[in-house]
Amino acid sequence: MILLRSLIVACSVGLAASASFPLRLEAQAAKSGPRVFVRDAGPGRAGRWLREALEAPHLLLQSDSLHPAELPRDSTYATTVIVLGPARVASTVHGDVIVVGGDLFLRPGVRIDGRAVAIGGGVYWTSLGTVGRGRFPFPEFTYASTTLPNGSIALDYLALEKRDTRLVVLPGIYGLRIPSYDRTDGLSIPFGPTFRFDTARIEVDPLVVYRSQLGTIDPRLDVRATFGRRLTLEGSAGRVTMTNEKWIYGDFSNSIGTLIAGADARNYYRANRAEARAAYRWEGRTTQLTVLAGGLGERASSIRPDTGARGGPWSLFGRHDELRILRPNPRIHPGTIASAVGGAQIEFEDQMVTARLTAETEVPFTTPDDERFVQTTIDGRVGFPTFKTQRLEIESHAVLTAGDTAPPQRFAYLGGRGTLPTFDLLEFGGDQLFFVEGRYIIPVDRIRIRYLGSPTFILRYMTGGAAIGEFPTLEQNVGVRLAISLVRIDYIVDPASNRHQFSVGFSVFR
Repeated sequence: MILLRSLIVACSVGLAASASFPLRLEAQAAKSGPRVFVRDAGPGRAGRWLREALEAPHLLLQSDSLHPAELPRDSTYATTVIVLGPARVASTVHGDVIVVGGDLFLRPGVRIDGRAVAIGGGVYWTSLGTVGRGRFPFPEFTYASTTLPNGSIALDYLALEKRDTRLVVLPGIYGLRIPSYDRTDGLSIPFGPTFRFDTARIEVDPLVVYRSQLGTIDPRLDVRATFGRRLTLEGSAGRVTMTNEKWIYGDFSNSIGTLIAGADARNYYRANRAEARAAYRWEGRTTQLTVLAGGLGERASSIRPDTGARGGPWSLFGRHDELRILRPNPRIHPGTIASAVGGAQIEFEDQMVTARLTAETEVPFTTPDDERFVQTTIDGRVGFPTFKTQRLEIESHAVLTAGDTAPPQRFAYLGGRGTLPTFDLLEFGGDQLFFVEGRYIIPVDRIRIRYLGSPTFILRYMTGGAAIGEFPTLEQNVGVRLAISLVRIDYIVDPASNRHQFSVGFSVFR
């Protein structure tokens, strides 16, 4: 494996504690040595970040495992620092710190205005420091170097994944996968081996899922095949518990909310379901496009809890609350839906602007009551800097249905935790849904609290609604969040009714 440590770089330097010395080294690097550029950025954002950093003013350093680069405390670097090899950083860096082919160790006193990135290694954090735009480890790949006839050095994506040649492996803990917890299934524990073929390019997962509240064991089969790094084929079939509200919280966050507060932010139904899809990805300089096509078939039925439920899964608080853990699931129309599915995802990143838009359309040709509808689900996110280290982020989710009213198993819901906090949990629902949240993020770098770091103020605006057969009336919430390390404090108010909510939580939640 050819790592970037073999690169002959323009400057091989010692690190100084003054602010002026790094600037002089950067000027030397710009005047001498071969040009280093990214020829094949590979999938994802790390390659684009590295390419942009190499094309902009930067300081380029080289190290090895025995002598990591040291960026000492009380020193300041005016631009992005790129280190070929491991690095220890306690300095102030007005830009990104990008390590290629090693680990990035952040030490007490570090302040990085941009990102802390480790390509081919990990990012190891200290609570006595700040990173303005996040920590990003990419241990699964690095970049190999090739010296071209003109003397410049090209960097090409190189996967570091060691493909397991064993036919049968037991992922997780002896085949036990990551469990989840919700108000319908209780504790769900997947178990099963993974069969790998063609040097792990094809993976087959035959699983059984134990669901404690239902007292049942569901079979499931997942298949995944990759051809190069651009084409992926996936298929699944089995008995499943379905929800249309995964966009609100991921499985981990929703499980914790259910276990502690009984606040499950999802509705559920049960189905025998089979799905297959193919996805192909195009990679551009600043844009990545993925298109998919496939089909699905499901035979669905309603599931507990129903109206008047007296008991359910255990929770620390609210275990008998009829608006939380005992909240009834909406009844659906039992029957079969068979559909064609198509969609696309486009990701853009350039000059500290990031954007992602995903759209997926379902066109059914068999429905329980012979409904004829087309439903499109859209997710979007955009973020960009405003003033100094401040940033604006906007997220949106929409469900749009044309034709007949969709059956209830295709309804989506919002309200309460994760969307509009001053309303009841999943108070609004239908086959037409719109939600958008804007966050204006203001880091307070001048204040540093021991063991917790610097606080961040976030101004929030949320609007959304859901209805059946028509575009919904939109409700509004506005508020402010104070985030300190893992702790967040929220105050939200509904300007129309003056209802308000105060809460304290952790950063694993939105």
